Amino acid sequence: MAELATERVYLRPLSAQDATQTYADWMNDPQVNQYLETRHSPQSVESCRAFIEHCNADPASHLFGIFLRQGDRHVGNVKLGFVNSHYQRGQVSLFIGDKACWGQGLSSEVVRLITAYGFDSLGLHRLEAGCYEDNLASLRIFLKAGYTVEGFMREHVTLNGRRMGCFWLGKLHNEHA
Repeated sequence: MAELATERVYLRPLSAQDATQTYADWMNDPQVNQYLETRHSPQSVESCRAFIEHCNADPASHLFGIFLRQGDRHVGNVKLGFVNSHYQRGQVSLFIGDKACWGQGLSSEVVRLITAYGFDSLGLHRLEAGCYEDNLASLRIFLKAGYTVEGFMREHVTLNGRRMGCFWLGKLHNEHA
């Protein structure tokens, strides 16, 4: 596998040893998990480990930790999942758990890295991503990476007792430079 890295971050496959208390704490932090489906149940080191092991055993999942080059610190995860080799498509999802890293453009770098990985290493034709309607930061990140809004699913999820829509975005291989 080609190195997945920028000047500031690198991605590497997660292992069970990466399931730390810090990781579990991210998954239980209402600010970090507000747009993650994991928010619906408490997370532990064991549940994080089980998730990593499940993803690693699934050929349709490519789970990576996001690490800062400076200090070699795990700050979040990115997943290219639901990879369908027949249709050559997959879905991108990510989070930055370390709030000290928010607002620094790391997610944009990560989306560009995982997009290149999907197209160049996995040979996918199409990548997709979804985001809640009020997660405008995520929407901007994907738009900046060349994804196109392809749809809007009205009242698709519930967040804090409120029905909310979700944007669906896509990018095709021939749109990847």
